Amino acid sequence: MDLRTPGWSWRSRTLSSCVTLSTAVALALVLGGAAAAEAPLQEWLSLDRDVRLNGASAVCGFEVRGRFEGDAHYTVFYDESGAIIREVDTFPSVKVTVYAPSTGKSYTSTDPAVLITYYTDGAAIGSHATAILVGRAERIPGVGIDAGRFVFDAVVVGYDAAGVPLIRFVSEISSVGPDLDMTIAEARCAGVS
Repeated sequence: MDLRTPGWSWRSRTLSSCVTLSTAVALALVLGGAAAAEAPLQEWLSLDRDVRLNGASAVCGFEVRGRFEGDAHYTVFYDESGAIIREVDTFPSVKVTVYAPSTGKSYTSTDPAVLITYYTDGAAIGSHATAILVGRAERIPGVGIDAGRFVFDAVVVGYDAAGVPLIRFVSEISSVGPDLDMTIAEARCAGVS
């Protein structure tokens, strides 16, 4: 609107805008407050776990272990009803050291990645999810690199103490990027044999 239009003034326009804005805000709070999604759940962890790598140990015929270290940030999103719909996990500094105590051989791979998980049924235990991993899964010197974009069918198996869903990968749906010519268990075994 042109400021020179008869009947228009800065003062009346501003007051009218304030009344309209305050009415809209009040209406949104009254009507939309109950329907708004709750704030995302966020959890930050420093990882430092040493575990037996069962698959690689079975392939090698001797114990193979993995030490996982680094920072992880988990963010869980909810819909308007409070059901979990999505999770975004970032691992900016995670590294894995795979080693075999009996051979004394090891390798370390820095594996920055993002995992995005889309849940069904509010992430109820036993429900399916689609998990998309983007980044480097593992680099095994002399063997190859597993990196890119991986899509997995997964199932919810529980929750951690903060309420973040725990999933188990059921099968790989697709992958794009550098891939190993063998299973991760075979590659890890080759890396420490």
